[in-house]
Amino acid sequence: MEDKRVTRRDFLLRVGALGLAGLGGSALLSACGGGQQQQQQATPQPSAASADTAAAASAELTCTDVSGLTPEEIQMRESLEYTDHSPYPDKTCSNCQLFIPPENPNQCGACQLIKGPIHPNGYCTSWVQKTT
Repeated sequence: MEDKRVTRRDFLLRVGALGLAGLGGSALLSACGGGQQQQQQATPQPSAASADTAAAASAELTCTDVSGLTPEEIQMRESLEYTDHSPYPDKTCSNCQLFIPPENPNQCGACQLIKGPIHPNGYCTSWVQKTT
């Protein structure tokens, strides 16, 4: 007769695989935006004077309030090393494929991957060049 007992090693391998599958599934759902569709809008190019005003307003803008996020969402922000000010001049959230721009330039935007407010001049390790 065949022995149907599960060894400790088999048990730990199965539990570990299940945990990784759950983690991967939650990351995939977060990346999908929770089923919400992104609206794409054409944005007009600002004049030089309004660009300076927008840059000044953007410098004063902070997008660090995570009070409405779950601990898992905060952990995701931390694991992707999100910061309001990019250490790379050519890699900012505003030129990232995952960035969802705000309706008003004096507001925080959003991200398809990270929950919470996102600064246009911010950066995370999941930055992807925006395609035109």
